[in-house]
Amino acid sequence: MFEEFWKSLGGSFDERWLLNTFGPALVFWGAGLWVWAQLVGLENALQLWRGYASEVRLFLGAAGLLLVFFTAVLLEAFEGAMLRFYEGYWPTWRALARRRARDLRRKQERRRVLRTKIAIDQATPADRAELARLDSDLAHRPRDPDRSMPTRLGDVLRTAEDYPRERYGLDPIVFWPRLFPQLSDPLRQALGSAQDQLDLLLRLATLTALHGLIWSIVVAAHGRWGVLWWTLPALPLAWLLWRSATRAAVGYTTLFRSSFDLHRFDVYRHMHWPPPTSPQTERAHGAELILFLLDGTGASNVVYEQNSEREGEGEATGRRDNT
Repeated sequence: MFEEFWKSLGGSFDERWLLNTFGPALVFWGAGLWVWAQLVGLENALQLWRGYASEVRLFLGAAGLLLVFFTAVLLEAFEGAMLRFYEGYWPTWRALARRRARDLRRKQERRRVLRTKIAIDQATPADRAELARLDSDLAHRPRDPDRSMPTRLGDVLRTAEDYPRERYGLDPIVFWPRLFPQLSDPLRQALGSAQDQLDLLLRLATLTALHGLIWSIVVAAHGRWGVLWWTLPALPLAWLLWRSATRAAVGYTTLFRSSFDLHRFDVYRHMHWPPPTSPQTERAHGAELILFLLDGTGASNVVYEQNSEREGEGEATGRRDNT
């Protein structure tokens, strides 16, 4: 019965959605059902199920799957809010961010000291090992301490957002929708897989924490302390999943940065906009393009021309008119 339903479900929905959204919801309610069975007694729960008529069991099974489906839809609907929560947008997030900003300034100063010692050949092996650890940590933290977030995940994502703006003058919010269609298939697939992994881990962390919190309260209210073995471990597991999500975010943002490094000029070419001529002028040049995309200004000195030799297919490209 349910096998046929599952086959039809798999044919109707995207496989990635079933794995990354429906799957965590199914695990959440399945784990909750198991804890409930432990509360009432596993044998009693089985006898209760067998006591229902087949029509009632069919109805309960369908209702259970509908509940799982509704939970999956809610997970997807609140995905943005969930991500913002894990980034650290809490009521007191600014105070917590200032604390992390002080820690970032301390580490940046320590790194400058260690680099100076290496430059004058006075660094010990311990100094070099400490510098390597600092470089690894600071690579995914904002350069500006005032841009710090309360959580490590928030720092990783904010640093990725700052990267194209600081390096190329490109606002990622404005530029990304134009950049993504230009990505190569391997890079686009790698980005999709990395994002799926991040989303899956955050959803699992959320549902695992809810399972541990809700069912621990229910079990404690019934005085069944032995059943807490099925609920309390969910809380440290949720923390481990959140840490894993942070590591997954590092992989995703590395690919995000690479997208700008490798394909930003494809956007210039397809928009027939003159590309920057040097790394020294690229930030100002990119900011000018972003301004044009936002409100249509900043392009008074830009003209387009046909240059079939350059494009190979007679595409129009832009050049800057300095006259």
